Amino acid sequence: MEERLKGLKKAMKETCMRELDFSETMKKSIHNSIAKESFSEQNMFINLLQLLVKERTGFELTRLLVVRGIRKFEDEEGSIYALLHEQEQAGTIIASWGPSGEKKYQLTDKGRRVLEKSGEQVWRASLTLRGQAER
Repeated sequence: MEERLKGLKKAMKETCMRELDFSETMKKSIHNSIAKESFSEQNMFINLLQLLVKERTGFELTRLLVVRGIRKFEDEEGSIYALLHEQEQAGTIIASWGPSGEKKYQLTDKGRRVLEKSGEQVWRASLTLRGQAER
C-alpha cells in the first residue's frame, strides 16, 4: 500500500467520519450496492458467456444479467463495455456492427470451449457440495 494511504482510515474516523450519520435511504442504497457485488466474478463471467451464445448488444446483456440477479452493471451500464472489450481482446468473443449501428457481441469457438470448461468446473463443485451436504 502506498505510504500516504496507510493512515487514511484512522484519519477519517477521527475527522470527517466521526459525525457522519446515515439515513435509512442511504443505508438501503449501501446495502443494494453490496448486493450487486454478491455474485462471484466467475459466476458473472459464466453467465455473460452463456448469454453470448446468441448475438447481443451490451445493453441487452446488462438487462439480461440483471434478470439473472447480477446487478453489477445496473447503475454503471458503461462498465460492461470494458469487460466486453477485454474478452474481445482475449479472443473469447467477437464484435460486429449491426445494420442500425449497434455493436453486437457473440462467443467465438474459443469462448464456447471456455464456457464448456467453466460449466464442467461448476458441475463438479456442485457435486462436491451435494456430497458434503448429504453426510
